[in-house]
Amino acid sequence: MLSYLQQQRLTLQLGNMLPAAKSLLVLAGQTELAHRLTPNPTTVELLTVIEQAYQDGYEQHASTEFELQGIAFAGYGDPLLHLDRLAEVLPAFKAQRHGVPVTLVTYGLVAAAQQAELCQQLVELGVEKLEIFLPATNPPAYQQIVASQQYGFSEVCQFIHAAAEAGLLVTCFAYAPVKHAAELRA
Repeated sequence: MLSYLQQQRLTLQLGNMLPAAKSLLVLAGQTELAHRLTPNPTTVELLTVIEQAYQDGYEQHASTEFELQGIAFAGYGDPLLHLDRLAEVLPAFKAQRHGVPVTLVTYGLVAAAQQAELCQQLVELGVEKLEIFLPATNPPAYQQIVASQQYGFSEVCQFIHAAAEAGLLVTCFAYAPVKHAAELRA
């Protein structure tokens, strides 16, 4: 299985490379789903799954266009680590499905020197929205939860700003229970 429906959105997995100790699906408690996804689907497999979802009436799950949340790339791995695959899939998808919003669900762990260029590349590929995992308000708490392998709290905060400046719609999320939820919202 390459895809799943969540929040009236078709969600696809690009691969299993992670910048942190656990996938976002595992952190969300969806380990069974994480193990059912194909670890490294090909571009053809991804496009086939997208087309099959539309043929199966994916669009009809929403009563209005505003309820249809488009597609998201997430799953077991982090889509920012699979830009080559995004560069293959998104132009073909956008050519078939004009106007369907594309979201990346990510840790947002990117080197500061690469952030502006990466965000511009995402915009050029047709990504409209980033959902970034931000479960803590300070570096030690963030590192404890995320267990990032290279970058940390500072880089994810900088990436949020770089993405917004590039014109991407950015939302941050955490899984319940979250300590200091009011601070995190602020």
